[in-house]
Amino acid sequence: MAQPERLARKTLAETTQGEVPVPVGRIAEALSISITYEPYNGDLSGMLYREGQKAIIGVNATHPPTRQRFTIAHEIGHFLLHSERSMFVDKSVVFRDRSSSLGTDVEEIEANQFAAALLMPEALVLREVKALVASGKSRNGDRLVKQLAKTFDVSPQSMQFRLANLGVFLPA
Repeated sequence: MAQPERLARKTLAETTQGEVPVPVGRIAEALSISITYEPYNGDLSGMLYREGQKAIIGVNATHPPTRQRFTIAHEIGHFLLHSERSMFVDKSVVFRDRSSSLGTDVEEIEANQFAAALLMPEALVLREVKALVASGKSRNGDRLVKQLAKTFDVSPQSMQFRLANLGVFLPA
């Protein structure tokens, strides 16, 4: 298991009671991180500014709530994983370019992995998949992804990536 996944599990164990959706704002608060919402221009998703053990996460108020939750989780990932830097500015990637598809920015990859594991914990996702499949309510893969995304308060695209990374293959 990679470091971001382990750290997300540890963070969840120390700050939550296995709630779904994961209370990302409460996790930030438990880590002494303040959150501000501002209408940023352009493709700025969020930022992290740290001074010692205190930090502020700025979130783009114009983004959808699911994107805001992912931004907060991503910035918490930077806070916990990359303590040597005091500032991170993160932009949305609407269209992937050649360098982003190569995955060359290790810090961004780790922060994304942490965010996914924090918002969509493996054990809880697998439990929900099993329950939905057993109930027969979501035999279709697209409907299952949408239901899981709603349950975890994330975008369907985020849930689809998380399921693929967990090795969960859904019916067509």
